[in-house]
Amino acid sequence: MALGLTALLAAGGTAAVKATGSSAPGHTPAPAAVIASHNAPLTSEESRKAARIAIEQATSGRKATGNGREENAAGAAGAELLDTHRPPRATSKAAAPDGEAEVQLYDYASDSLITRRVDLRSGKVLATERRHGVQPPPSLAEARQAVKIVLADRRLGPGMRASYASATKKKLTSPAQLKLQGMAFLAARADGVEGARQVSRCGAHRCIQLFVRVPGGKWIDTSRIVIDLSARRAAVIGL
Repeated sequence: MALGLTALLAAGGTAAVKATGSSAPGHTPAPAAVIASHNAPLTSEESRKAARIAIEQATSGRKATGNGREENAAGAAGAELLDTHRPPRATSKAAAPDGEAEVQLYDYASDSLITRRVDLRSGKVLATERRHGVQPPPSLAEARQAVKIVLADRRLGPGMRASYASATKKKLTSPAQLKLQGMAFLAARADGVEGARQVSRCGAHRCIQLFVRVPGGKWIDTSRIVIDLSARRAAVIGL
């Protein structure tokens, strides 16, 4: 059952969907092999190490060279972590040794998707690729940052808090209290609808829609809200 959000600008009904990523018009999505792991996935420890190498070494390297810093969704130093996995195996086993990992990040300072190949043994970044206009599914950290943006919005925050209080009899003080799903949003999805100009940068910017559930299984209706994480603002459109 979804909670009606009259206070949240009377948004329409929503249903749970599987998180999906999108590429902006004119951009070719990453091939499936880029996001697939082979039969020996990274361990939790390897994933943490790969992410640390990809973020921290790049951050320190850019400081040393005077290049602009990479930023995560909250505006802090270091690109936003999206995924870690083994590099796709080629016919030659040496092409993707088990000591290597690929890390996908989103840099909010340049609005670019970064793929870094790292060596887990040496702790070095081996290669970096940047692409613009490619929008993979949002991470949980990004979804929680999007909730913070909605809660800070004077039009939308009170409605979300009221809906949560109605369902739980408690105050909503943190995004961690919500069960979140998200999907990337592109401007083309709003063509011809009211509010389309507010989301015209989505695709070049990192924009998402949220599907918000409260304890007990009820949904908070956010189907008409688009959060531009790059610009740190929310818009209501007439989908």
